[in-house]
Amino acid sequence: MKRKQTRNSRKELKGNRAHGDEGWLPGWAPHVVFGLLALFVFREFVVSRGMLFGTDVVALGYFARHFYAEMVRTAGVFPLWNPFIFGGLPFVDAMHGDIFYPTTVLKFLMPVHRAMGWKIVLHVFLAGVVTYGWLRHLKVSRPIGVFGGVTYMLAPVLVTLVYPGHDGKLFVTALTPLALWATDWAITRGGAWRFAILSCAVALLIFTAHMQLAYFATWALVVVGLFRLVQEWRAGKGGMLVARRFGAFAVAGIIGAFAIGAVQLWTPVRYLTKYSQRAEKTVEAETESGYAYATSWALHPEEAFSLVVPEFIGADLRTDEGLTQTYWGRNPFKLNHEYAGLIPLLLVPLAFMARRRRGEVWLFTGLAIASLVYALGATTPLFRLFYWLVPGVKLFRAPSSIMFVFAISIVTAAALGLEGMRKAEGEEDWERVSRKSGLYLWIASGVFLLLAVLGSAGILTDIWTSTIYSGADPAKLDALQNNLPNISRGLWFSVLLVGLVAAAWWLRSRGTLPQAAWITALVVLSVVDLMRVDPQFVRVVNPAAYYPRDDVTEYLLEQRGRHGLFRVFPLPGAPYQPNHFALYGLEELNGHHGNELGRSRALTNMNRPGTNVVRLLQLLNVRYIVSGSPLDVPELREAFRGQRSIVYSLKSPQQRAFVVGRVDVVPDSLALDRLSKPNFFPRISAVLESAPEFDLEEGATGEVTWREWGVNRQRLEVEASGPALLVVSDNHYPAWRATVDGEEVSVFRANYGLRAVPVPAGTHEVYFEYRSGLFKTSLWTTIVSALVVVALIAVCLLMARKSAAQPEPA
Repeated sequence: MKRKQTRNSRKELKGNRAHGDEGWLPGWAPHVVFGLLALFVFREFVVSRGMLFGTDVVALGYFARHFYAEMVRTAGVFPLWNPFIFGGLPFVDAMHGDIFYPTTVLKFLMPVHRAMGWKIVLHVFLAGVVTYGWLRHLKVSRPIGVFGGVTYMLAPVLVTLVYPGHDGKLFVTALTPLALWATDWAITRGGAWRFAILSCAVALLIFTAHMQLAYFATWALVVVGLFRLVQEWRAGKGGMLVARRFGAFAVAGIIGAFAIGAVQLWTPVRYLTKYSQRAEKTVEAETESGYAYATSWALHPEEAFSLVVPEFIGADLRTDEGLTQTYWGRNPFKLNHEYAGLIPLLLVPLAFMARRRRGEVWLFTGLAIASLVYALGATTPLFRLFYWLVPGVKLFRAPSSIMFVFAISIVTAAALGLEGMRKAEGEEDWERVSRKSGLYLWIASGVFLLLAVLGSAGILTDIWTSTIYSGADPAKLDALQNNLPNISRGLWFSVLLVGLVAAAWWLRSRGTLPQAAWITALVVLSVVDLMRVDPQFVRVVNPAAYYPRDDVTEYLLEQRGRHGLFRVFPLPGAPYQPNHFALYGLEELNGHHGNELGRSRALTNMNRPGTNVVRLLQLLNVRYIVSGSPLDVPELREAFRGQRSIVYSLKSPQQRAFVVGRVDVVPDSLALDRLSKPNFFPRISAVLESAPEFDLEEGATGEVTWREWGVNRQRLEVEASGPALLVVSDNHYPAWRATVDGEEVSVFRANYGLRAVPVPAGTHEVYFEYRSGLFKTSLWTTIVSALVVVALIAVCLLMARKSAAQPEPA
């Protein structure tokens, strides 16, 4: 009888504690906490008119978004083609960022550089909110949900993506808890409308336009979904019910990715695997070179150790004082950090000690371990299993980018562990569990203390560079020397953090520290821990300092009005950011993108042996060359000397469009060589891969007048003395269609990668238009499927509301 009363009293104590844990924190408080933290992290940006600095933002992101906004706001057209870099490339297919993502609307409502920054601030806040919702869905208490939300939203694996300008990665990282929540909710609760919401979550991942991280997030959804389906089956839900939910899960994912996300998925996949310069490094690469590409930018042992001591690996960051080079790892440079926090990593073992919800704990711990193994790339032979067995892995590089799955996994496992410990209080084995947990934390403190002593004495890094990383080159060893003070400081900081967690747990296990104070301490310590990394990767700059409209830019803009269409070639070393002139509406020969057409990359390669550079510049309609230093080239003359650079013009520039009366039929593999031969003259003949089915008049000449020039269409008037071939020095792409006097004609690929159409003798109107049947089909697929899914959600919710409003029968 006495034992029964003891059990009842323990249950009552447990219930009171659970109620108290929820009651001290109001329901609105978590979201206020997340909002204040997001504003604090980006406080300098919020109160300024500046731009969040990102290396890729400066190189491409700002130009791509500015181009998009200007086309829509000023020209009133949706751009399908970007003509300003690399001779042109498709806008949607080549992926110019978050074109269809919901928050992209901000760039039409405010200055582009401010919109880009506010999207990041909103997504960091969103990461906290949806992680909190995800953990509450897993039935953890409200304070522990706040701990998880704060830890994930401030995790450097998310926030440090600001510095390299990887906003697409940041969006996927922020959305992943939402997608996990939708997956788990749909499978455990059922209902067509819940699976429809899952489809929307998957579509959002696709619309971020970062296919690699969206793919990694999908792996996590599949693992969690299959785990839940097995749990449902083992719980006796019935084979038919589980089979139906499995089918609904699969259909929801397919609809989200391939139907709602069609406009962002279909044409980019075709482009990346067939036309992009990346294709030769992936699907077309030899086995070993393909594997080397897929494993590039992986984690290495140094980065792995920095998951517990973030200062260990260093970074390459530019500050107001100059460039800080402390990264000594094996990748070329380091602009972000994969750190997910020491405290959640430290707390994961508590989940196993609590002996509650062991299946879920093993699930997320295993998911974290699998993500880490994948991120290590060629560091372990296990990556070959992914490379050969998992579809799509060969298309990507940077295995380390999967570490956001590691982060949400350890945050979830740690939250489950804290919840298990909370519920274990009052149980019969509580004393054993608390003692065992305390012993583990004190041992961890001792281990970190030993590492700190070894690190301060230089023994740790000496052992590391003599055994684990014995082949480090001198530059890396210099970076290590620069980073030694940071390593020592980081080790001692970790000792302090782990010691404080152990001390707080000791007080908690003795009943001295209330549950509210225990969780609050963990939240505060996590913020302090994560903020040791985040601030150095958040920098606010003035965009005008990176894209000054200087005297050279003004001169070239004046020449555009005088000469019409031409391209500018900024030489390496000229004091301009990539895409600088493109930002002001001047077409550049090169630029920066990463997904440019493969043929364009090869055609504009000035370093290819035997290349006649001047002839190539003429062929590609380059009129002006911008150099940071004087040039002595006979074919060039100085046109303008600016304060920062010098403009040279070709003495014999070639027009953008011209007619030729002869064709040289050359195999594709020899076309580039033919273009460099002394007996090839671009104004007389063109190189085609196969013999044309039309006749040309040898020596035919003509005049070409531009009547309309737009990003999606062009109209020219051509006057030819005889049947000829009109060559336009813009990139060939299958989506371009052409008509001559209203009659559709074939668009040929001439001179390895340019557009050409046959024209008869006389005066004719030639009209080019970008028309992609696949894009049009994908757009309508997105629109129709999105409307159907939204309608399904609305109808289901309306029916549920009506059903709830009806009185129950007597």
